[in-house]
Order: sequence, then structure tokens, then C-alpha cells
Amino acid sequence: MKILIGHCGHEANTFASRVLDFETFKDYSNWLQGDVLKETFPDTPTYLGGMLEAGNEFDVDMVFSIAAEAPAPLLSHECAESILAEILQDVKAAQDGLDGICYMLHGAGCAEGIDDLESYILQNIRNIVGDKMPICVPLDLHGNITPEMARLATLFGIKQYPHVDCKEAGLLAMKTCIESIERGESPQTACIRLPLLIPCSAGYTFAEPFTSILTFLEEYKNTHKLIDVTFFHGFPYCDRDITGSSIVVTSWSDPSEHAAVLADYIWQRRSDFTAESLSASEALDLAEDSAAAGFIVINELSDNAGGGAPGDGTHLLRELLARDLPKSIFGYIYDKEAVTEIHKGKVGDKISFQLGGKTEPMHGDPLFINNARIVSLSDGDHISTSPVQAGVPHSIGRSARVRTGNVEIIIGSKLTQTYDDRPFLVTGADIEQYRYVCLKSAHHFHAYFDDRAGEIIPCDTPGIVSGNLSAFNYEHVKRPIYPLDKETVFLI
Repeated sequence: MKILIGHCGHEANTFASRVLDFETFKDYSNWLQGDVLKETFPDTPTYLGGMLEAGNEFDVDMVFSIAAEAPAPLLSHECAESILAEILQDVKAAQDGLDGICYMLHGAGCAEGIDDLESYILQNIRNIVGDKMPICVPLDLHGNITPEMARLATLFGIKQYPHVDCKEAGLLAMKTCIESIERGESPQTACIRLPLLIPCSAGYTFAEPFTSILTFLEEYKNTHKLIDVTFFHGFPYCDRDITGSSIVVTSWSDPSEHAAVLADYIWQRRSDFTAESLSASEALDLAEDSAAAGFIVINELSDNAGGGAPGDGTHLLRELLARDLPKSIFGYIYDKEAVTEIHKGKVGDKISFQLGGKTEPMHGDPLFINNARIVSLSDGDHISTSPVQAGVPHSIGRSARVRTGNVEIIIGSKLTQTYDDRPFLVTGADIEQYRYVCLKSAHHFHAYFDDRAGEIIPCDTPGIVSGNLSAFNYEHVKRPIYPLDKETVFLI
């Protein structure tokens, strides 16, 4: 049995002012291709880790395609076509004797002239392999899923945010692909889209309302002997007419009626999907007043690179510098130019430079850092310890830690969100030695920090991943849609 496996994800934030070219996408996405995948991803909590585990268990002849994912601005048309060409090249090279395909696609990919990147990729694959070959596709929880995707492939979804269950989704998709080949038929997938936008800040699944929702969906799936049930939150920062939440059900028999029941269940809970919104000042007030032992994490969710934000916003850092609180550290802010300047010096040198605020005006003006001391210089490379991607090589790029007053700032040259303590540790900083630990992430950091931080305080400054959806000028999202339009009616 021969199966092609791969992972190519893009999550498009169309409120970003930039358009991403192919080379930048490859840099952002840590692009890998070919047999290196079987050396990089075994025993990791990733989609490919799950596919590899199932493939090895059933002695599958696995052919390796791409491993790449980038939450980022809109892709250029050329970028999308270049990505597609690489995937199709792998499909064609493996076509002789190929029995099936198991390929992770994000679900919120978007490019110039291509609003539904996943369906575009899948249709082009179908043009090569035909309509009958099993194609199993695990998707991200934040996918804007469409019935067209469900027509072209068997769909699966992760359930948790932070995304600690990617391996399980990859494992299920691969096992289903194997079973489909053996049975000579593929399961059916039903997708029902809801007129509902859920901000990422409201999507933490290890608390209510999601703990009870996930319990209900899991019990329903088991009772009705379904293969998979996923409540996709959607990605509200992609302003397209396909954007929104959805219920997706996969089964060996027609799952349409089950999808309708579950979509109605989710709709009845629509008012539960709200999030706390604190300014930088309010968040730091709470941090200063906290009696919790250990360090306090203040996460700037609105500048989360994992949602396509620039990662160089200055709102929270500006407030931190103004307060000059003892034992404060910011880890990290993205600024290639600043890193280049700092690396011209050596540890112990004093340096003045402009920092951040170089990408999106909404995220704040640049800061002038005056006479800071260089504490550490690093290449930023590390192995992730976060439950989201433990064991996977990661990097914040060439980086530095500087100190101005009581505040230490880590600056990186590769754009990503902070998942764990590695961006601190690669510059020699032990977070246990600080009181105020600031970082940029919405929820993935929780997987590492929940059991370690004394308290976690979210900060929703102005930014293109803000939880305040009313701040965005939606031009293409289908209206009415909740919560932008409170009187929205949902009819299945």
C-alpha cells in the first residue's frame, strides 16, 4: 500500500497590509520537503507525527511531500501557484502505484484571486489522481471550511486550542485513508457553515464553554458511531465570503442529519463565545496587584504572529518600559533590522536603536531604545518543548537580549509566536528569575505556561488579531453574521 503524506498550511490574515511572496512564505513556514520529513517528525505531537505512526503500524509505503505552515498575510497569486506546483510535482512523482493521499491543509488559506486555497489545491490534485482515490485531509481548528472541501476529500479536524491534538488528527486521517483503500470506498463528509464569527481570543478550549461542548460532541460521535465530528471555530481575520464557523461530520454513511443536529446545538450557544478585553495598562495594573507566587505572564494576543500579525507591535512593550518594573522581561518582539544593528556590537556594549512598529500602523509607533546594554547574542535555534510541537526544531532567528532600566527585551529576526520558554532560554534568560513575563501569543503558549505561571493575564491592544471584531472593516464576509449582527437568524 502506497500513500503520499504531507502538510502544507496557510492561514490568511487579510487585514494585514502586505502580500506574501513565495520565498517569504518558505522562510516563514520552515519549509521542508522529501525524505527529511521521516527524520524530523517521528514521535512528535504533529499531524505528520500521527501519519507516520499509523503508516509504520500498518507497514505502509509512505512517500513524502512537503512540511510547511505559515499563519501570514494574503499570499500573492504567484506564491499560491508556486506552492501548488511543488505539491503537484510530488503527486505526479508518486503517481505510479499510488493508492491514497493523506495531506494536512489548514482550512483558512487564501491568495490573490483564490479565496478557498484548500479546494483549489484539492481540485488540482483530483485532476491528476481522479475522483476515486482516497484523499484524507486533517484541518486546523481555525479553518473556514467549505462544502467544496468536503466534496473533494474526507475531512478531519483538531478539537483543542492550544492545538495539542494535531497528532491525533493525523493518526485518524491516516488510519481512515488506509481503511478506505482496503474497503475500496471513502467515507462521506458533511459540512454545515454557521453565520458565526469567533475571535481567537475567545477560543481557549480547556475552559467553559468549550469543555462542555467538546464533551457533548464526543459523546454524540461515539453514540452514533461516527468517524469524526469537529466544531471548527473558523478564522475571523480572513475577510472573505467563506469565513465563519462550521460543523463538519465524517462517517461511512451519510452524515448530513447529524451535522444539522450539531450545527443547531452550536448555534444555541453562540452568546457564549466572548472574551475578556484588557488594554496594556489594565493588564499591567492587574499584574502589579497580583498576589500569585512566581512569575506573571501578560500575553499580547492581538499581535500574535500565529494569526498573521506582524509580531513587532509596541503597545505592551511601551507600557512595560514606562513602568520600569523590577524583574520585567519581554520575550519576544520581531525586528530584523534591530537585531542586525545589535549584532554589530558585543555583549556588554551600550546601544541605541529604533525598535518595532515597522509593519502595521495599528500596532503602534516604533520605540527609541536609548543606551541599552547588550546582555546576550544568539542564533535563536532551539528544539521546542511546548506540548504543541515538542521535539520539533524551531527558531526565532538571530536574536539578542538587551536591558534598559529594569526591563529586558528579547528581539528576534524570525517571525513566530512564543510557545514556551525557549525564546527566553536561547538568550540565557531563566523565566523563573523574573516577575513580569510579557509575550506575544493568543493561546498556544498556555500549553506550556499554564502549569508554570503564577497567573496569566491577556492583553488585547489594537492589532489585526484583536478579539474586538467590531474594530475591523469587513467588506466581504457574508452578512448578517453573529456577533457583528446581533439579530442574525440561522436556518439549516
